[in-house]
Amino acid sequence: MKPVICTFCNSEIYTYDGPEPVELKAAHFKPTRPGWAAPKAGDPMYCPVCGSRFVGVSVQNKQLRMVVSSEYAGSGNVGKL
Repeated sequence: MKPVICTFCNSEIYTYDGPEPVELKAAHFKPTRPGWAAPKAGDPMYCPVCGSRFVGVSVQNKQLRMVVSSEYAGSGNVGKL
């Protein structure tokens, strides 16, 4: 299982519970909070916290970081400890 992080707001939004190499299938993504809807096959991917639209994924250090669309400039939180 890998945490799935939004690179815009740095929130942990899903847990990836699928095979390696990573398969971007809705069934492999489980929400980290009960109030968030699970992704459905064919739906566009977006962050349930900030609403940023995802255009890709980056596998980094046992986590998945969702790449946001270029229409979002970034929150400034990415990379800060």
